[in-house]
Amino acid sequence: MERNVSSLGIVLHSQRYGQLNRKLTLLSVDFGIIDVVSYGARKSLKAVKAEVLADGQFFLYYNPVKKEYTLKDLKVLDDHEVLRSDLMQTYRALFFCEMMMKTNGGDSQKAYALLSKALDLLASLPDQANQVLIQFVHQMSELLGLRPDYRICPVCERPYEKDEIISFSSSLGSPCCKDCASLDSPLLLLPGMRRYLVLTADLRFEDAVLVQLNPAAGARIKSYMLRYALLLCGGYLKTLSDGLLVSS
Repeated sequence: MERNVSSLGIVLHSQRYGQLNRKLTLLSVDFGIIDVVSYGARKSLKAVKAEVLADGQFFLYYNPVKKEYTLKDLKVLDDHEVLRSDLMQTYRALFFCEMMMKTNGGDSQKAYALLSKALDLLASLPDQANQVLIQFVHQMSELLGLRPDYRICPVCERPYEKDEIISFSSSLGSPCCKDCASLDSPLLLLPGMRRYLVLTADLRFEDAVLVQLNPAAGARIKSYMLRYALLLCGGYLKTLSDGLLVSS
């Protein structure tokens, strides 16, 4: 039976759908990641507008025969326009969205809470934008159940030394000691980088973002986490393909 439903959600992606419409990819609390058609969105002034990064309560019409969701109305909680008006902030936000789509988000309620918090922090703390990015990947690995233990090698179970440089196992997709590492992996985790990740692992997102990093350490950790994000997402992310986020 056709029915009206609603859910908190965030627009992850938007694309043309026919001459007048748009198809949205929505991360919703109640239905996970779904496609939603916004009819007339490209032309009609009366049509509901749902921009990428918009966070709000989405009112949908579900057709079980076509298995299609249609956008009927939207109560915007935050449009994140400030992010869309800045190129680098847009890239960072779209990187978050692409990670969600590539990994299917994990638990939908927790995924929504994580992305909503990440976008809010990105908008309110522009000077800590790279820390927000680092912590988003860190939090995503936990959400997906893939966060490494940065204190013990997962292969030989030996505790790391205080000043030990940690290598990486491509087969496990995890940091490990140099004796258990893959020869083809370029990922190296320096002692200071590892201490930062251990320190922030149990902090709330907003508290972890405020942990101070000097510029050099921040750049190294960001580069590491972006490469780790590629592994989490299967090896390719469009938002990382031009290197802009790496160099920013």
